[in-house]
Amino acid sequence: MQSNEDIPLALVGTIVLHAAVLVALLIAGWIPPARDWRAPGPPVEATIQFTAADLRAAQAAAAAAPPPPPPEEVQPKPQAPLEDPDEIDQEEVVEVGALPSEETEVQEEQVRQAQVDLTEEIERQREAENRQRLQEQLEAIRREREEAAEQTRMEEQRLAQLADRTPATPKPTPQAPPVRETGRGGTDTGLMARWLAAINATARDNWNTGLAPELTRCRVRVQMIPGGEVINVEFMDCPYDAQGRESVERALLKTPMPYSGFETVFTNRVDLTFCHPEEACQ
Repeated sequence: MQSNEDIPLALVGTIVLHAAVLVALLIAGWIPPARDWRAPGPPVEATIQFTAADLRAAQAAAAAAPPPPPPEEVQPKPQAPLEDPDEIDQEEVVEVGALPSEETEVQEEQVRQAQVDLTEEIERQREAENRQRLQEQLEAIRREREEAAEQTRMEEQRLAQLADRTPATPKPTPQAPPVRETGRGGTDTGLMARWLAAINATARDNWNTGLAPELTRCRVRVQMIPGGEVINVEFMDCPYDAQGRESVERALLKTPMPYSGFETVFTNRVDLTFCHPEEACQ
């Protein structure tokens, strides 16, 4: 690769070469035309030689020469106006470019379809849960009915067994037995006795004797309000179990006790004794 120092030397060498060629041409022009004779012997050869002084003179001349002018800058030619300019609105171009591509529309459609599928799946799960819940409720109702039917069957069997053990005797006509009234300390055979007998008869009609032990007395105190409605049952001396006591309380609360016609002897507290069979308990 040439350096910056080799460029002037090459330029000087070129100038010297051209000068030598020019001198040779001038010398050739001064030579007279050759005669039509040939000298004997070999042809004459000439060599042009340059001295160091000639080389230095050529270098000095090259250095003194003015630099070549810079090349002129070519100005670009302005574009001529179009004869038929584009009339498309830029805003319209932007709007058209902003429209979603077909791929974007396909993706949005897939998202919408996925949302629809998810909603349908949630609805199917809700329907399945509702059906399951309804099925469980129906199973619970069916079990309750079966348990109630089994309880009724067992109760009927128990009543049948009790009926088989009890001798068939005609039920006597209720009479007004002497009943001791709480707080009076004596026997009343008048209107009070008839009222207490009517209360006993109503309670025994409501009583399920199959739930209480036989030949066992249960003494209770009943609290009533005018009209015959029982508002409280207090067990005074009753060896019944919880099932037997519940049967006695249910018999007293099932219907109001007799009241009409007994207003003059009504008292809000009376003592009653439950025992069955009634004939054997007297």
